Amino acid sequence: MDLEAETMGSAVSVRCNMIDRNPGNRRSIWLCFIALVTIGQVATVIAGPMTRNVESVLPRIGQQGTTVEVRIQGVSLADPKQIIFYKPGIRAVEIRPAPVPPPRVGLMHGAWISEEVRCRFVIAADCPPGEHFFRVLTATELTNIGTFHVSPFPVIDEEEGGSDANDTIENAKPVALDVTVRATMSEWSKGDRDLYRVTCRSGQRLSVQVDSAKIANKHYGDSEFDLALRILDEDGKVLAANDDNSIHLQDPFASIKVPKDGDLIVEVSRSVFSPHRTNYCVHIGDFRGPMAVFPPGGKARSQQRVQLLGDPLGTTTATIAIGVESQTDERANRGNVPISRWFQYDSGGPSPIRLRSSPYANTVEDTKANINKVDSIPAALNGVIESPTDRDTWKIAARKGERLRLRVFASSLGSPIDAAIRIRPLNDDNTTGPVELEKDDSPIQDHDIHGAGFRGGGGLLEAIDPSVIWTPKADGDYLLEIVDLSGQGGPTGVYRIEIERPLAVVQTYLRSRTNDWTESMRVSGLIVPRGNRWTINLSLTNGQGNWPRSEFDLVAHGLPRGMRLLPTRIKPGTTLWPIQFEADPDAETSGSVITLDARPTDKSERVATSCQQNVPFINHSGGDAWRTVRMDRYTAAVTEPAPFSIEVEQPDIALVRGGELSIPVRVVRHGDFKGAVELRSGFAPSSVSVPPPLIIPPDENTGVLQLGARSNAPLETVPFVVLGDTVRADIQGYLGVGHIRVSSRIVQLQIAEPYVELTARPESIRRGEEKKYVWTVRHHQAFADKATVKLLGLPKGVSVIEPQPALTSDAKEVAFSLKATDIALLGEAKGLICEVSVPVGNQIIVQRTGRGTLRIDPAVQ
Repeated sequence: MDLEAETMGSAVSVRCNMIDRNPGNRRSIWLCFIALVTIGQVATVIAGPMTRNVESVLPRIGQQGTTVEVRIQGVSLADPKQIIFYKPGIRAVEIRPAPVPPPRVGLMHGAWISEEVRCRFVIAADCPPGEHFFRVLTATELTNIGTFHVSPFPVIDEEEGGSDANDTIENAKPVALDVTVRATMSEWSKGDRDLYRVTCRSGQRLSVQVDSAKIANKHYGDSEFDLALRILDEDGKVLAANDDNSIHLQDPFASIKVPKDGDLIVEVSRSVFSPHRTNYCVHIGDFRGPMAVFPPGGKARSQQRVQLLGDPLGTTTATIAIGVESQTDERANRGNVPISRWFQYDSGGPSPIRLRSSPYANTVEDTKANINKVDSIPAALNGVIESPTDRDTWKIAARKGERLRLRVFASSLGSPIDAAIRIRPLNDDNTTGPVELEKDDSPIQDHDIHGAGFRGGGGLLEAIDPSVIWTPKADGDYLLEIVDLSGQGGPTGVYRIEIERPLAVVQTYLRSRTNDWTESMRVSGLIVPRGNRWTINLSLTNGQGNWPRSEFDLVAHGLPRGMRLLPTRIKPGTTLWPIQFEADPDAETSGSVITLDARPTDKSERVATSCQQNVPFINHSGGDAWRTVRMDRYTAAVTEPAPFSIEVEQPDIALVRGGELSIPVRVVRHGDFKGAVELRSGFAPSSVSVPPPLIIPPDENTGVLQLGARSNAPLETVPFVVLGDTVRADIQGYLGVGHIRVSSRIVQLQIAEPYVELTARPESIRRGEEKKYVWTVRHHQAFADKATVKLLGLPKGVSVIEPQPALTSDAKEVAFSLKATDIALLGEAKGLICEVSVPVGNQIIVQRTGRGTLRIDPAVQ
């Protein structure tokens, strides 16, 4: 069965449908808040149609070691060339357009489906289970993110023959153990529920996991993704039930020890009624169902003995490899500082478990000790909050004024607890001093998650884990306490605290969002037409770390052959910077996974580098993401040649404070291309104002972009670039779908002192009077020809007697002849300003300067 494309009606319903049945669970309250925030935002207006390339992947899941026929549906998918996966395990072959396009289907916010790519996904036998990210490379585009899931079990289809076909215990669909069922929760008016019958043995494990939000084809979704799960005996007695949980959030999971031989019933239903069709998968088997791994991490590239906690058959042990990095990561981090990171552990089920990999060894809690001693810093502390009243205490030695970063991982590991920490000094007599630091929740940015500040947190549970920089007030020993504020402590209440001195770090990230948190390849796509160039604005931060001491260069690893990142030198503290890629005229049309590495100009300095892109993938209508796709690398691609190029000459004139500068732009058309081209300013600092996009008509090849600088703009040289893309009547360029984009070379803008600075004392004039209004001139830059000066902001009834005064490069003052009529507005007019037009080269440089006051008095009687 092919899972059909889903659509969504226009009605918006907001429900707090993620509340756990236990009222003490603060996590559930937080998840509920995500939905409640939306109530005040449902009237948000989208800036443009949310047209995306990839809207549907059919099916969304396949088994390890099999080949799956896949249909990728959306818009602007013509001439597909390659499907680029972010990690190994899946190859796409026989990529081709569908012989017959699918019927057009309208989606939320002006999006639609009208095209289809068909291919086969060859899934390796050792392909990691769980979610795999990909993008489709066409002749002209690299699409938005798509996902496909891999199961370790055979995948079958529900094949429900109609309403009530498997809605009762009597007609439950028989399935074998260790199977994944692709299924649909139908939109029937009376509601739908699906039952599956499985034969089990006494004492064995039965684990059931439902994936709904994970495999949804909708970018926007409501409560239809919130499914519930029950395991029943043949008499309908409930043996286990789950709606939400700490690991999979709103996708339910349950695991039991089978009480006796015979058949059991797996029931999947909605948590609340929804009229919308919902695709889901249910994994049914005897796979291990640990709710936690302890310790939840270890030293990178080591073997760690761990306990698997929460399984119904009891605690078991395993030896796992900690944080073995991919070849791409090794290449990117060569010679730099190793950092802590996430990695995934496959416990044998359909979804891996997130664990931590660190450069330093574990310190594990001694449950018999009241206080556990930490021998040295940096350290990774691992423990379990075993009951609602449990409190773990660690003793650490610290030096006055030394900055330490403390990061707690609990909720982010899937632990049920809501961790909080407190630090107090330990006196010589073993009494404790006043609380020096207390921390509960932290912004996701403090957890090194950037570019994802969407409303409600997007299902990122790091938001309820603390992360903080602590500066001790004195030398000595301190007690670090960790508690659970939710009352959910128990056998699986694991946590990890990483304590380290802040590193010199450069974190690069693609701020991929536009309005409503929809991914935009126009602003984040690394896509270069052959023989051309493209520029994006890369976001940078040091998070809670330190910036490098010296300037640094960015090096790209893994680029497609014939594509290069042009050199750029970046100052520490820079948060946004343009990076430009070029593709050779003979480069192949291909794409690859890449990373960026910061290389300090001071060769003795070692810097940690990380890459990330976070895409809110399943959004509640109004912009709240139920879940987020998180990537630690990027994709880059070379496409077929663009039909035009953009040329901008290096300005030989500075942009002066308070002034304007014209940037001529030339569109070079290739072949018989005669289409319109939209030009827009790319990178520019906040002190420089840029014009709105400019359309170059089909019969023209040149345009001018007018830049302005604030009167207090920093005196510096900054990069500037012009971006251009094709214009289509059928698809707006808001997200970039269906458009071909190129950029000019990056030029340097010098922001300089103004040519002149004019000041004036407050002046007055009477009605019916003519009078000189004198301004003092201060020269900053010489100019050859005469400049003209206009006085702006005069009140009604007051005017300048022509001609306007001229200004030479040696003038000490300039005077305006004013005339006030009988209708001149009485009172004080503030904010008068002079507009100076200075001829420089072949341009007229316009600057505004001064701030004058003119009082209008009554006429003399």
